[in-house]
Amino acid sequence: MTEPVADQVVVTERDDWQAQLESLYAISVEIAGLRELGAVMDRALEYCLALTASTFGFVGLVDGPETMDVAAIRGFVPDRPDFYERFRKIPIRRTIFGVVILEGRPNISNDVRNDPLHRGAPRGHPLVETFLGVPLKVREQTIGMIGVANRPGGYDSSHERLLSTFANQVAVAIENARLYERQRQMIADLQQLHAQLDAARVEALLHQERNRIAAELHDRVAQIMFGIGIEAVWCREQPGLPEPVLRSLDRIRELAARGAAEVRRVVYDLAVVPVMGRELVDELSRLVEAYRCENLQVELVIEGKPRRLPHALEDTIVLIAREALTNVRRHSGADLAIVSVHFTEQSVTLVVQDNGRGIDPVVLREVETHSTHLGLRSMRRRAESVGGSFEAYNGEDGGFVVRVVIPAEPRWE
Repeated sequence: MTEPVADQVVVTERDDWQAQLESLYAISVEIAGLRELGAVMDRALEYCLALTASTFGFVGLVDGPETMDVAAIRGFVPDRPDFYERFRKIPIRRTIFGVVILEGRPNISNDVRNDPLHRGAPRGHPLVETFLGVPLKVREQTIGMIGVANRPGGYDSSHERLLSTFANQVAVAIENARLYERQRQMIADLQQLHAQLDAARVEALLHQERNRIAAELHDRVAQIMFGIGIEAVWCREQPGLPEPVLRSLDRIRELAARGAAEVRRVVYDLAVVPVMGRELVDELSRLVEAYRCENLQVELVIEGKPRRLPHALEDTIVLIAREALTNVRRHSGADLAIVSVHFTEQSVTLVVQDNGRGIDPVVLREVETHSTHLGLRSMRRRAESVGGSFEAYNGEDGGFVVRVVIPAEPRWE
């Protein structure tokens, strides 16, 4: 018996969507490997035009609160050599592309000339008949947009969905390329100072700058990758998702984990850690390794300049970290935990964060009396016994956070 036409259409659409997702995955991996900002945007635009069968496209990056910089164009060759420099800075207002930035949402216009948001174009600009714009977002911040135009027959929701999915990966690649270019410029500036400063001064500045760059990579990019992983896990838990989407979410989570691992490798390569003060770090490294397993990825991040502490304080930090990781393994349902230790002259801050289900806020308010959370009470008392502070709360991006600040010298109760 012949399969009904409607069923054949559904199967074809599903196969097409699966093929698109697989293509996006391969494209995203390629773009994530690029380091130059120009190369990232040019390659991304090439794929955007191909994915949507458009003839013209651009990448715009937010350049201040009221201006967008048209940072890359493809499919348009101006007739005046100064056209690009004259018109690359565009005011952000309510136009067919401006609403993408202002409202942080996609916009489709399949009759641009009669669109109420159409405001005209400068002389020499290509005629735009149909348009699709999607925002470039890093977490909740809109850093720019991708616009494509002049697809024969116009755009629909499937093109919007495809381009929006791709734009999420492009935004992360752009942010990484920006950080990479800033790092290269910083290194170049330091090298230029080499002729003016004595060797000891140069060495000190290089160490300081490497640590600062490492901290910036950790604070910005690592958190972005962590957020992507959390969002992918949350999306995967939603009911009714088709199998191709579930596989794609698994791939996104894998990419986020690989990206986070690469950031950590760079951070450790950049950070300058003296020989002294390694005992506590080594102990925490062994602890993290002991809790790492097939179902739980545990990572250690060190910030600041490690230093020796009195044994009682080091023991307190290790014991609290162990208790926090035990809670993660037993109760959180998480598959990722990050242990961060920040050294300063005055204190050491320990943060253990996971991507699990968190804790009921009502239970959190009753930690001191609730019989099922002896671990939290124990950690608080250990911290306070040496004059430290203890906080436990649900993270903004999900999961649970334990934060302890221990003074560099104990203050006994």
